[in-house]
Amino acid sequence: MIESAFRQMSLEEMNIEEIENIKMIHIYDLAGAATLERKYGVTAVLVNFGDNKQLNYTENDHCFNVFVNKLFEAYNNSPNKLLISMDDDTRKIMEAGKVPRHEGILGKYYDAKKQEMPAIVNASTLSKRFEPLIEYILLGLYKTMGLEADLIEKRTGWRGAGRLSIHVGNQTKMTYYRVFEIDNNAFLIKLNGCFSQNGDMVINIIFYDDMFSISYKSDAAAIEGSSSFRFSKDSVREMHQIKKNGKQLFYDVNTYANTFKEEDKLEDCLSVSSLKLLPEGIKPCAVYSLPMGLDYILYDSVFNEEDVEVETFCGAFLWQQASLADLRGWSVIKSEKLGIALKNEAFWIINLTDNREFIQSSFLRGTGSRYKEELEGKYIIKDRKSV
Repeated sequence: MIESAFRQMSLEEMNIEEIENIKMIHIYDLAGAATLERKYGVTAVLVNFGDNKQLNYTENDHCFNVFVNKLFEAYNNSPNKLLISMDDDTRKIMEAGKVPRHEGILGKYYDAKKQEMPAIVNASTLSKRFEPLIEYILLGLYKTMGLEADLIEKRTGWRGAGRLSIHVGNQTKMTYYRVFEIDNNAFLIKLNGCFSQNGDMVINIIFYDDMFSISYKSDAAAIEGSSSFRFSKDSVREMHQIKKNGKQLFYDVNTYANTFKEEDKLEDCLSVSSLKLLPEGIKPCAVYSLPMGLDYILYDSVFNEEDVEVETFCGAFLWQQASLADLRGWSVIKSEKLGIALKNEAFWIINLTDNREFIQSSFLRGTGSRYKEELEGKYIIKDRKSV
């Protein structure tokens, strides 16, 4: 069977294709920058055409590139361009044939060579990422149940497999586990041997932009519990609860202040190889090291230009043992003159290194037309020595 080589157009694309007989074009900065050449801003394009039809797109909108390309095509085919209503700046742009795009927080990635397939796979990191969490939960549960417990040995393997040898009371328990990636946010861990020999515990982990949650249940031990960690510039809020036979066994809520000061250096907290997985050129405002092998680093940077202010947020989940960082962030462009704040380009990047030659950046779901069209679903591989 021969598959069709044609893709069906969306309604939005069909509306764009109708652009002809242009009456007016206006290219401006939505954030109020004095000129489109300024470093920060959001370019917007308004066109009036045909029988009083109108389309308006910003550089962050889906189909912006399709819209701009069609606009230039229709403009260049216009029999008399002088009849099209435009201000001087807009006419210069249309004659130059290129709409200005503002510098984003991901500028270096747009200029880099992209690949369609990864060179390093996440499966090799699953057990290294979550073994400390499994250890943290099991030792905590045993001790909450009044049992003395100590880790004797741990082994991590391929595709999320591993085992822990734990001395509990007067016996040694060999616990085997397997980590499954449900999606990029959610993970499931199945354990055998911690309370009984077969299928006796399940752990679920979900990550969000500024928090993550854990829930677990063992039918064999009639025990279940949950934990959550929510991060901010000032503190991390932890919540833990454990139930046995349906009754509350343990409940605790604590808030711990951020101790990372302006004069502190990130290199004093993290290894050199881990630093290469984190954002460059901006200093974090908060650093939290958790007892399950996970660090959370929060960035909040402000850049000012004459007419606009750009605030960039980024939260990084860092697993130093697994050499992997999960970066999630966005920028907000503010204009005091116009009294507006625009949530700009949002991104989600997984940085992973093989600790030998390469650092790989994987670009997950984000917003902004350029991010979605040029980076989302792509991979960038860099030599570690050049980073």
